[in-house]
Amino acid sequence: MRTPLKDRLTALENAVAAAEGRLRDDQLETARDALSRASVRLRNSAEYTIVALGGATGSGKSSLFNALSGIDLAGVGVKRPTTSWTLACTWGPNDASELLDWIGVPPRHQLTRQGPLGDDTDSVFDGLVLLDMPDHDSVVDAHQLEVDRVVEFADLFVWVLDPQKYADAAIHERYLHPLSRHRETTVVVMNQIDRLNETDRQIALTDLRRLLDREGLTGVPVIATSARSGLGLDQLRTEIARRTAAKDAAAVRLAAEARAAAESLESAGGAAAPRGLQSGDRERLVDALHESTGAHQLAEAAGAAHLRAGTAATEWPPLKLASRGSRPSPGEGAEDDLRPTPVEEARAELAIREAAESAVQGAAEPWRVSMIRAASGSGGTVNRIDAAVRAVDLRPSSPPGWWPIVAVAQWVLLAALVLGLGWFVLGVTGVVASGPRLIGLPLAVWVATVGAIGGLVMTWAARSSVRASARGREREVEQRLRDVVAQVVDDELVGRMESELAAYERFRTGVRDAAG
Repeated sequence: MRTPLKDRLTALENAVAAAEGRLRDDQLETARDALSRASVRLRNSAEYTIVALGGATGSGKSSLFNALSGIDLAGVGVKRPTTSWTLACTWGPNDASELLDWIGVPPRHQLTRQGPLGDDTDSVFDGLVLLDMPDHDSVVDAHQLEVDRVVEFADLFVWVLDPQKYADAAIHERYLHPLSRHRETTVVVMNQIDRLNETDRQIALTDLRRLLDREGLTGVPVIATSARSGLGLDQLRTEIARRTAAKDAAAVRLAAEARAAAESLESAGGAAAPRGLQSGDRERLVDALHESTGAHQLAEAAGAAHLRAGTAATEWPPLKLASRGSRPSPGEGAEDDLRPTPVEEARAELAIREAAESAVQGAAEPWRVSMIRAASGSGGTVNRIDAAVRAVDLRPSSPPGWWPIVAVAQWVLLAALVLGLGWFVLGVTGVVASGPRLIGLPLAVWVATVGAIGGLVMTWAARSSVRASARGREREVEQRLRDVVAQVVDDELVGRMESELAAYERFRTGVRDAAG
């Protein structure tokens, strides 16, 4: 079923709107012109049917115009213009001046007929605007330009050829072949047919049919006429009358222009389905951008700082004293001093570009470029990721509560060691009593042993716990930074990419419906 003209034009308008800023102006020009002409044409007396006669010098085009209009131009004081203007004759009681002004026909070249095309017809021809264009092969350049201009306004093209020049490359290459997309609104007339005998007529008409079919004008009516003898004029009148009475020539012409414009858009912007955003694409993009922030190294640094601080807080004091100078101090590289490094811009831009290209895989180049531009935000996306990462406060809220408990216990164990050793020495020297014995050893020895071994064991256990909590700290920092990156991706990147894909889908749908 044929798409209604209104729906077709709306679809074309949607496609153009979606392509704005993505396709170049010259790629949108054909569609914009088609929409502009359609808007003005439908606003200016859509009930009229504009029929344009075109032909070469000597084809008898103007004589045919006189015969169709039934007006003796010399008799009414109208002289065939020698400038580049077109002559117009209208039928019907309605004023067509606004339409003729739009076409560009000056008032002095406008004729009005209240009557019929022929003597035996009446109001069925109301609404016809018949245009006699200058000769397309005129040596006057302005005449050729006028033909090119008026062709854009016609609803029905009647191309007048003659037996001598019907195969002229100028009219075929410049007008007939380009109008193959308008074959539903084209009629070809072989005028001056009375100059040929019956055999030659058939040969000429058969050859013309072959040329037209080769140029994509299959099915276009070919009518043999003679403006001088009247041969074939009734058939031509009937064809024009049928098109005028149907009142659909303008709609058919505009629909053909919309289809051609849609094909032009498809050629420039494509219509293939893109890959789109697939499951897992977001996670891969977040991972790549997360790595570009240096979050892994930052998390490792936070874990190492946590390990140093925890070791210093929970280690047995003698071991801490013995290792002084051989390991960094707890304050060296402390978490308070952790600062994110700048995002690796090149790496981040590459990740964004790859994600954008993947989403529009299968689409034409303009949409690939547009997607990359939209995703990167002209470089602003990387800056926003960098700012978001730098805004993260990586300092821990407070040290774990068990650290001070272990520290106190370690000092208690150190005190036990010192007390036991002192007691043992004083007992041996007889300063104090050595005290009771357990399993053959003085109690002082047992006190010192508990202090020493307990300090070492507690240090080992605390160090294992600190290492575990340091790994947790690494995961926490890395996750916080990843969450920040993911937020930027969700708020900006994914939204812009989905918006771009939606615009491309509107473009594809508009092109399809306008061409359908």
